[in-house]
Amino acid sequence: MINLYIVGDSTLASFKDDYYYPRYGYGTKIKKYFNDDINVINIAISGRSSKSYLKDKEYSYLLSNIKKGDYLIIGFGHNDEKDEDPNRFTSANLPVTDNHSFTYYLYNYYVKLAYDKGACPILCTPIVRADKNENYTSNSAHITKNGNYRKAIIDLGKNTNTTVIDLTTKTKELYQKIKFDKAIYFHAWAKNNRSTVDTTHLNIYGADMVAYLFAKELAKTNNHLANYLKNDITEPNINDSLIANPDYIELPYKPFDKNLYNPTNNFKLNDDFWFATAFGDNGSNPLLESTGYFVKSNDNTYLVGQDGAYLKGRIGETEGIVFLFHQVPKEDNFIVSCNATVITKKADFESGFGLMLRDDIYTNQNIPDASILSNYVACGIYNDNSCSHILYSRENKILKPSEYLMPYYKVGDSFKLTLKRLGQVVELTLEYKDKVYNKTYTDFDFFAVDTNYMYVGLYATKGTTIKFDDLSYTYLSKSQGA
Repeated sequence: MINLYIVGDSTLASFKDDYYYPRYGYGTKIKKYFNDDINVINIAISGRSSKSYLKDKEYSYLLSNIKKGDYLIIGFGHNDEKDEDPNRFTSANLPVTDNHSFTYYLYNYYVKLAYDKGACPILCTPIVRADKNENYTSNSAHITKNGNYRKAIIDLGKNTNTTVIDLTTKTKELYQKIKFDKAIYFHAWAKNNRSTVDTTHLNIYGADMVAYLFAKELAKTNNHLANYLKNDITEPNINDSLIANPDYIELPYKPFDKNLYNPTNNFKLNDDFWFATAFGDNGSNPLLESTGYFVKSNDNTYLVGQDGAYLKGRIGETEGIVFLFHQVPKEDNFIVSCNATVITKKADFESGFGLMLRDDIYTNQNIPDASILSNYVACGIYNDNSCSHILYSRENKILKPSEYLMPYYKVGDSFKLTLKRLGQVVELTLEYKDKVYNKTYTDFDFFAVDTNYMYVGLYATKGTTIKFDDLSYTYLSKSQGA
């Protein structure tokens, strides 16, 4: 059997999410068009560029396993053009000899690697982004101030005698023919509503179509891989291929409107309003004094916690927290930081605190089920039945523990918390005593429920009171998107 490796970004990678039309990379559908002699190994990763992919274990796997007679599909570009992020950005304007260039990375770490191993590389130009203005002469077709990423790949293919499958041109031609209103049916939808379409990421039908376009273009080349294509390739049909998520549940979510929110416990920081709320599995009405949730302010110091007669809230199978939050437009890049000192702690198991960035927000509700277990990342701590977890997340309702563990936090402990968002990347840093803990989330989905905003803020729960001080929120720039 012949191995066909696939490396690249989210447009090729596999996903697991709760969308109405979930995300699918076209690498997940390539196998459909080849006979049984081809074994597809898709190790593409969402959010990666030709540069950042080198740091992942999947690249190490490729280095160790690709061999003579194998094939390698290479599909980067979407994230290489993100000049807001130096960890991913490569320039299409620079020559292949420049170690800051797109083609430098493509050639030296993928094309040359394959040739050196006796394998056959195949370069793919990036698929276009569906453009509601039908403008495929700039960013939607990867033509940017930093160069034309499609052309860079085409030229590299010519100069190295490497097969190029021009998916930029093929998807552009298709989208121009059918127009935006139909092109969106190739793409992921967060909800059963066309306004929530993700114009970058494909759905299962779109992945099938792009894999079909790849196979049809490959068949026109003299690349030996074409010999393994099936003889009966047919274009996918929307009625057969477009499948909605059978587990999708439409949440009864009402977007937060700060103009309608009760002005009690609103705080102003750098001319931006922050709002206090408690929501989730909170035992009873969080506004009742007996539940003990509170947010208090004195200058730039905030007390956030739960300190009633009974311990309420939790971080676990369900979740309930008190939260001082700021609403952030999805296009904004920002950095927020603060100090956190533990003032009271009355429980170990399921207690926690920190700095959180999450998909959605609920105002003063008791919801004792899993409906508010939305996506978030936490630059903070939660306790399980044996220790504290430092830096963690919740994704697709699943609480994802940290690799960083410590004994239970205690009264008097102080921490420095920093959360930075740059496009698809969120960086968390927690400093405690003489240790610094870091975690980066790439292409984390903050828009499955609230498709226009994120919510960043300070939280605590279950008998823990935290003094947050030196709170700073700084807007950085507009995100370049996915």
